[in-house]
Amino acid sequence: MCFSDKLVIVSGSSSGIGKACAETLLESEAMVIGIDSDNNSIEHPKYIHYSVDVREDEKIAAITNEVHSKYGNIAGLVNAAGIFSHSKPFFDLGIDEWNDVIETNLTGVFILSKYVAQKMIPNKSGKIVNISCIRSKIYKPHMTEYAAAKGGVVALTSAMALDLAPYHIMVNSVAPGFTYTGMTAKSFEHPELRKSSEDLIPAGRIAEPKDIANVVLFLLSDKADYINGETIFADGGYSILK
Repeated sequence: MCFSDKLVIVSGSSSGIGKACAETLLESEAMVIGIDSDNNSIEHPKYIHYSVDVREDEKIAAITNEVHSKYGNIAGLVNAAGIFSHSKPFFDLGIDEWNDVIETNLTGVFILSKYVAQKMIPNKSGKIVNISCIRSKIYKPHMTEYAAAKGGVVALTSAMALDLAPYHIMVNSVAPGFTYTGMTAKSFEHPELRKSSEDLIPAGRIAEPKDIANVVLFLLSDKADYINGETIFADGGYSILK
């Protein structure tokens, strides 16, 4: 799949799945605008980085306007920015802890998607891919705020798809299973913990961020023109075994 001359915005581009998505798009000749609260970690002539938090409405609006003005039509958006749960039962969560995850993982998707969609609508074309999680469907103790946010991403994806369908803008999401990233490294670097997780996965292995990025790339491509409002579980078969 070639994305030559296509401009794609990727949030969460400094690490994990977001970085893999940005790098995979660059390999496919896209121009990539990265948005992340962390500093740039990608060096490429077709990559431009903005250090900003996706929760900052006014800054995201200004960046979107600047990108559209400088570089032209936005062909795609990947909402990959996110943080993990605070690993507490819901009844011990402080309101700030709840808001921290909900605002980053769900409201941030809404904010960036809103401003990008406004730029896509006049062209009547575009692709938006949101990163959800298997925890939107298969739950685990002490992950209430994370599950709520990622479940919200699935619902938001379908609702956005309906609003944008008249403009031929497709919105889908990817729900990764166990994936080796900076957030999960502590668990998966422990041999016994890694094996116990891999034993639950029919594919027999933990995903690498590139595995998820390949699914995202497909949904951004012309080959996915008839897929809309869907969530694809990229989990090695974990969800169908449960």
